[in-house]
Amino acid sequence: MVTGGWCRLWRRGELERPLDSYGEKNMPAIERIGPQPVPHDATEVMIPMRDGIRLAADLYLAGLPRPGPVVLVRMPYDKGGVYSFMPPISRYFRAHGYHVLVQDVRGKYRSEGVPEFAVNEVNDGYDTILWLTEQPWCDGDVVMWGDSYYGYTTIAAAISSHPALKAIAPRVTGSQLSMPLEYSDGTRDVEQMARKGYFATHYVDAHRYEWEPDWNIHPLRVVFERFFDHVGIRSANFDAEFLGDSRFVPAPLQALLESPPVPILYTIGWFDICAVWAWHDVRALSRHPAWAEHLHLRLEAIDHENYWLGHAPVVPDDDHRTDPAALERLLPRYVNPAIEFFDAVLGRRDAPPPRVRYEICHGEWHDSTTWPPPGAGRLEYHLTPGVLTAEPAPQEIRLEWTHDPAELVPSPGADPFAALVDRSDLAPIGERDDVLRFSGPATGQDTDLMGAAALSLRLTAPAGANIHTRLLDVTPEGRAYLITHGQAHLDLAARGQHVIIDLQSIAYRLREGHRLALDIMSSDFPHYVPEAPASADPWRALPGEPTTREITLGGPAASCLRIGDWHIDDLRPPSAEHLTA
Repeated sequence: MVTGGWCRLWRRGELERPLDSYGEKNMPAIERIGPQPVPHDATEVMIPMRDGIRLAADLYLAGLPRPGPVVLVRMPYDKGGVYSFMPPISRYFRAHGYHVLVQDVRGKYRSEGVPEFAVNEVNDGYDTILWLTEQPWCDGDVVMWGDSYYGYTTIAAAISSHPALKAIAPRVTGSQLSMPLEYSDGTRDVEQMARKGYFATHYVDAHRYEWEPDWNIHPLRVVFERFFDHVGIRSANFDAEFLGDSRFVPAPLQALLESPPVPILYTIGWFDICAVWAWHDVRALSRHPAWAEHLHLRLEAIDHENYWLGHAPVVPDDDHRTDPAALERLLPRYVNPAIEFFDAVLGRRDAPPPRVRYEICHGEWHDSTTWPPPGAGRLEYHLTPGVLTAEPAPQEIRLEWTHDPAELVPSPGADPFAALVDRSDLAPIGERDDVLRFSGPATGQDTDLMGAAALSLRLTAPAGANIHTRLLDVTPEGRAYLITHGQAHLDLAARGQHVIIDLQSIAYRLREGHRLALDIMSSDFPHYVPEAPASADPWRALPGEPTTREITLGGPAASCLRIGDWHIDDLRPPSAEHLTA
């Protein structure tokens, strides 16, 4: 959804012009970025939508001797800018025999209309595909590719059901992008800070605004109000977040499930903060009789910004966001999987695409017919004080921690979307009084942890509580690095009942001598919105008073970490009756 840190463009020098600083309000520098020139080898076209609004697109024709297929990309990040480096990507697709059309979505950069997150993408996707099929250089086959929001637009186009859309390849995204998911057991996701931040950077007007919020200001909404006052314009998308049910939300997943299936290749990053939405889609599609046979997965050791674990932490010479040579090295890994998938779907190659291709962190690539792969098995780790064990303690043990809203547990790294750039040592976090850490034994040999991961906690916590968990790789030297994380918000109180924390899926090699560890806490700031007192709006509330939470270990219904061939829906209770108002 957010394709970068708040100030990356300022560091790269792409900015159009600086705005004045906030002066006495201590507002940091704000940079406004407008559209870049149309690339020399592209032709800009204005494509009419059904309501008369015209959307700008850069067309890269492949020079084919006859009509050919088209790769369509629809994005809010400037089709000709360096933010998402679409010009070199378009040339790469073109060199492999595809025409390419990259479009600014409605209201962004050179397109007409009003910027409205997720509102128009189904219809605008259909209308753009319809226009493509009417062009003499298009053979009637359209495929779509993209990351983040421009991956979401591929899913929206699939919902539109235009018959010319033959395949989509969404990366690091999902149909419910940016929305806190709700679950049958009465829990929901903790809101990511990025949704409202996104509306105050990318969805203010046609431009993009880069600035770095001061998260020490309370209430949290104040820093955004200062921003809007300063630039003299408000975001309708942001304001709608506080007016009840916002209309700036994606179509429900059910809309995709009810659409005619098309071949779909999901790329999911093991370290992507948006992976929660991809897995939400994949789990539903894999259980749907019509969609399951069209579903393909590529699971990579990358974060949202496409940084790779093998390069972490990232040094300047390996930063594709700033170094053209690094970008050139990235393109085959980045684009070839989609080209191979599209070629197979369109009959341009004989080899069928693999159902699942996955990368083991610190290991190799493998192909599989399913995820989790056959033989993944089922591992259980029971929690005893400070330790992960194979067997639960025979008697119940209760552990407490105190959540202090004035002393929040810091998030790992500066940018949640570039987790591998400054891959942080989280060992000091485990020394905090408000963090419970459980560590397993050192491995005697390389051990692959494979499949879905979920934590079942016997929890006592007040209504409105947040529970955050992190699964860690602890080195022989004692450094701790993130494997995956999960979180849950309790609308109702838990009184000794099991609450399931979804840790998504992993394929991770715990190398010889390393330990598995688990952290439990109640904040992860500023990546996630902190708790608010008495169920108040966390964006308008001041920090409340410290409160305690308790988990029960051992006994006949012990808290347990599970990894392997599990399905998260089978672990959750069927209703929220176990929670109390």
